[in-house]
Amino acid sequence: MKSIAIWYTPIDSTNITLNDVELHFNFWKIPNGTKNHHKFLDIGIKLDNTENVKALNIYFPKEITSSDFEDIVSKFIDKADLVSAIFNENYKVISDGTKKSYEIIDSKNNFVFTIYKTSVSDLEYQKANNGTIVSIKVLRQNKKSYYRFRLKGSYIESLSTISKPTNAILESAFSEIEMIDFRVNEIRDLNQDLLETIRGEVFLKIRKQHFFFICSNEEEVIGNHQPFISCRNLENYRWNNYVDLPNKENNVFLAYHWKENDKESVSSLIKTKYEKNNWRTIGKYFLIGFIIAVLIELFSNWLYDVLKGV
Repeated sequence: MKSIAIWYTPIDSTNITLNDVELHFNFWKIPNGTKNHHKFLDIGIKLDNTENVKALNIYFPKEITSSDFEDIVSKFIDKADLVSAIFNENYKVISDGTKKSYEIIDSKNNFVFTIYKTSVSDLEYQKANNGTIVSIKVLRQNKKSYYRFRLKGSYIESLSTISKPTNAILESAFSEIEMIDFRVNEIRDLNQDLLETIRGEVFLKIRKQHFFFICSNEEEVIGNHQPFISCRNLENYRWNNYVDLPNKENNVFLAYHWKENDKESVSSLIKTKYEKNNWRTIGKYFLIGFIIAVLIELFSNWLYDVLKGV
């Protein structure tokens, strides 16, 4: 199973007022000077009416712990420019400082949605069907609300398959190809027992999904499930605290954007090529070249001596 699934447990199953969801996914791949990268997934969830929602549930096909899954509202909510950058709109944040929720208003002071900051007590983790169900206690209201989390760990690593180019020896030595396969609500990839549980509650349709892939400008997107609709350069000074990673001031990051509307499920496939010519790789091939040169020299001397004797 590769797909995640998203649904909710209703308070009253005879009064279903919420049927779909808007999803925001940011897959970050940040170079750190080694052959590995920092990888994590930011998950944004927007719901229209949560009066009848007891818990919002997300299934991940890997074990997820509290250290893997965190609320990241505090990383951006007090920075107006970052809030506007995340939602690509000129928004303002209204808060009285005593609640876990923040009202978002537009440039004309119209209410847009509420951002809810969950706490540890709002999140529950249940191992099920060779994975984990994360249940989220949401803000119950009859207007739009928004939630944002960051996911790290084994599930993120399972999304990638890494291979080497086969068309040239040197290219294979100094570059790698990565394929990222990310699926949401793919029925064929979900366990039947899990589907039975979901059907007893409310399986959410995807009204809208935004998927961003953020990587170094030295990485090249060479294939995807459909053409991206935009690509932009991220302003490092604005995203530094939000990303919370060291040594990124001198890096240039690009954000590729895909969008889906009115889908039962979405599969995102991205294929990239990136250089891995760090000093360790260079040193390894220099050593191999040196050894080959020495062997050739020894063989040449031996052959010369043999021919001279003849």
